[in-house]
Amino acid sequence: MKKALAVLVVLALSGAAFAQEPPPPSPPATPAPATDTVKTAAGPDLGEAAAGEVIYFRYCAACHGRSLKGDGPVASGLNKKPIDLTQLTKKNAGTFPFDKVMAMIDGRQSTRMHGTPDMPVWGEIFAMSKGTDAPSAESAVKRITNYVWTQQEKAAAVEAKK
Repeated sequence: MKKALAVLVVLALSGAAFAQEPPPPSPPATPAPATDTVKTAAGPDLGEAAAGEVIYFRYCAACHGRSLKGDGPVASGLNKKPIDLTQLTKKNAGTFPFDKVMAMIDGRQSTRMHGTPDMPVWGEIFAMSKGTDAPSAESAVKRITNYVWTQQEKAAAVEAKK
């Protein structure tokens, strides 16, 4: 019995000796102020975009529509029709305005899409809700932005329609 007790004590002490403390949590990142700069990358992060599609349909499609063309079921009741999100690259000289889109979604940049600044400040809403399945509000906004980037109408498709 004494041997068993001694072995348990040694195991307990050795386990405590080898246990590591987790690193202290990093302070929450504060988003950068809104600018007209654009993300300079080869293209959207497709993994983030796939997760962003789910968030988009849950929070954005009511106004912007499943097609992202501003034709959601709520759009007709708004003061001003939501913009066609598939045209952002075209309207920005062929470069997707990643930072500006993020800033419009999270509220750092005001938008008057609906006649008044009534577009929800999703950054604040995502911070209070766990409905996005994202680890943070900033991550949810980034995922939606990557999804919108993947849905940009290609220049050739635009020319073919003319």
